[in-house]
Amino acid sequence: MTDLSKAQLNTILSALDDQPRNPNTKDAASRAIGRHAERLGLSVDDLLATTAGLLDGRLSAQAWRAEISERHEPAEALPDDAAPEPASDELRPRRQREGTKQAQMIAMLKRPEGATVEQLAEALNWARHTVRGSMAGTLKKKLGLTITTERVRCVGPNHEGARGSYTVYRLLAD
Repeated sequence: MTDLSKAQLNTILSALDDQPRNPNTKDAASRAIGRHAERLGLSVDDLLATTAGLLDGRLSAQAWRAEISERHEPAEALPDDAAPEPASDELRPRRQREGTKQAQMIAMLKRPEGATVEQLAEALNWARHTVRGSMAGTLKKKLGLTITTERVRCVGPNHEGARGSYTVYRLLAD
């Protein structure tokens, strides 16, 4: 395999993957081709022996892959007892643990009056940015909870000033 250039190895690898590939080094391309050869049940030399038509442009990547599959039997499949079970499409609901800071945060947000970042930070002994990150990352993204916000403006003409204003966060009831 050392007599092939990196560009030729990239062409072979791209044809095997059916998408453009450009590994950083010749060695990385060689290893990837070796993995493909193993998956196909071939030695690397046998696989590379079939690349002449691909490299000189006589065969398309699809025709070359078809030629390989005609010449060589694919590697044996896993026995039925060793086949992995398909993943379930159903999402299991996450179990809420009692007595955790996350449960305490959810309880505070479920109250009719909701909670502000300052209230949550004081109750949980967290920094304000940690409270906001936990709401966005854990509650909204991971747990899929819907959090509503209400901006309360307290200062300035028409109560539109920023100083003294705050945001109340609430969880929507499921």
